[in-house]
Amino acid sequence: MRSGLCAQLGFKQEAVVGTAVTVDKFLPVNSFTPTLAKSEVVSEGIRGCALTPYTDDSVVVGRAAAAQMNVDVRSKLFGQLLRQILGNVSGPTVIGATPLYRQIHTPGDLTGKSLTFQVGLPESYSATVNPFTYKGAKVTNATFSCARGGTLKLALDLDMWDEDTATALAVDTYPTGWEIFSWAGFTATIGGTPTTATGRTTLAGGTTIKGLRGISLPFALGLATDRVFAGGGGIKSEQIENAMRSYTGELDVEFADRAQLHTLFSAHTTTALQFAWTGKLDVGSGNYAALRITYPQTKLLTGSPGLSGPDIIPGNTTFRAYGDPAEVHPAVQIEYESVDTTL
Repeated sequence: MRSGLCAQLGFKQEAVVGTAVTVDKFLPVNSFTPTLAKSEVVSEGIRGCALTPYTDDSVVVGRAAAAQMNVDVRSKLFGQLLRQILGNVSGPTVIGATPLYRQIHTPGDLTGKSLTFQVGLPESYSATVNPFTYKGAKVTNATFSCARGGTLKLALDLDMWDEDTATALAVDTYPTGWEIFSWAGFTATIGGTPTTATGRTTLAGGTTIKGLRGISLPFALGLATDRVFAGGGGIKSEQIENAMRSYTGELDVEFADRAQLHTLFSAHTTTALQFAWTGKLDVGSGNYAALRITYPQTKLLTGSPGLSGPDIIPGNTTFRAYGDPAEVHPAVQIEYESVDTTL
């Protein structure tokens, strides 16, 4: 076929940042829009009566690439992506006698962590699938979102070192027995008591957020992406952190219970939040894949209800996650429970 129907996307964790590897994990992808940026310098030297620069007046002094990616979050193969978002991971560790393995992702150093991506794009005339390979990819922004009646989606902004079209197209293969996390298995709670022990944070006593219609959970990573030095041939060096991270969220919610959200917002009260997705496919003995995003300490930043007509009053609320002054709880934790035995 000669359209995006035959496209493919693969990725793999790099052993050395910026050294491309052969991709071997493939995801169904909603969109992947890469951009190759060339840094051109044009000489302003005057030659005779020339009215425009000549072709030999142009030189490319640098190259870099970026991409925006959107996928549905599935019950397999997401460990490496989650590691790129937060930095630290423990596991996968088998959960008791079940077939599930738990990964616990928390904020940690992103140094030395990167991916190679390869997207295959078909030509409309020849149907040839052309490979575009990108090395040194790091996540600069990530957003989890789930709207009423929809799937859990992950949007990534990627900063990458360079684009290569000479690397052969990898053969795409996909797992079986996996599923998409969706609204059908989504729960959201507020409040309760967080406990962190042996590297895992759990939440007890939270209550269901009333009237919730959707969520958006951005993760902003402050990376220096312009580290281009002499001797590098115009290609950047490893992107490193140069700003504090921001973990925020937005709740699309009805004004259902003033005490549950608005009172906390008005008083600037610290509260816990947890968003969880559980699969519907039994992976064995009544066990189900899951993904949980836990914020042990948040403050609600906006949340004023207002009247604009006869419809149900909205109570949309935003929040920010914070570090623990006692340094017991992480600012955020992502648990990924899957049959994957490796990242």
